Amino acid sequence: MDNDTSSHERAAALLDAHADYRVLRALPSPTEYPVVKAQGLVRTAVVIDVETIGLDLNHPIIDLAIQRIAFDTRGMIVRVGQVRQWFEDPGKPIPAEITRLTGITNSDVSGKRIDADEAISLIASTTVAIAHNAAFDAPRVERRLPAIAGHAWACSCNEVGWPELGFDGRKLGHLLMQQGMFHQGHRAAVDVWATINLLGSAMPDGETALAKLIRQAEQPSVKIEAVNAPYEAKDALKGRGYRWHVDKRTWWNEIPVANEPAEREWLRDACTCERPQVTPVTWSQRHRG
Repeated sequence: MDNDTSSHERAAALLDAHADYRVLRALPSPTEYPVVKAQGLVRTAVVIDVETIGLDLNHPIIDLAIQRIAFDTRGMIVRVGQVRQWFEDPGKPIPAEITRLTGITNSDVSGKRIDADEAISLIASTTVAIAHNAAFDAPRVERRLPAIAGHAWACSCNEVGWPELGFDGRKLGHLLMQQGMFHQGHRAAVDVWATINLLGSAMPDGETALAKLIRQAEQPSVKIEAVNAPYEAKDALKGRGYRWHVDKRTWWNEIPVANEPAEREWLRDACTCERPQVTPVTWSQRHRG
């Protein structure tokens, strides 16, 4: 270590070198993020997070944050933009549990509105929008900003093989801790910055999580619905990862294109489902519920 290293960092490094300790470091500020020199094609993304007054799709957004990044062919982050964050008045009191979780109060949002034009412009100018739970964020952002409907989305929670990479769990804060970092979560701008730092982290094989995410998210898939599957097949379907669609009253799953023939065969043999409904899915259609 050089002479400029702080006493705190020296103490942390000393602890980190001991097998009985693990040191967590706060996320760097955006101005201190270690961007690298670009190689090959450079593309852009926005990382997005929302806070709402509840879990239903019709529960309004009260906090929206968007931050733009650029990444190269290797999946390395080469530019980090300024975060944009807006409160929005939901027109009704914020539940006490949401205030306890996020710290957002009625006075924080009173009379506030999302700058829809700026938010739409930011998202539309990029290749893909990234969220750590895109199945939650994507439909809510599109409901509030319908002009960006059909934009590509990627999910850093479910489209990175965290267990296969040696991680325990998929929650943002827990993943950060396993990478030696921590943040104070449950505010949109803070969670966006945490997601960017997680995506820029090198995985055990040396590749960034962002590289793995983009490669997976770009791959087309198919939505397969077990149309007219008998009631007694529900346990087998659930065990195979199928989910129940309440409105359509059918079991469905999303699988890689290459797995479709084998899945059709399994549905026929295990569920007597001879003619499943199959719909192609791209990252411009995924994560919409």
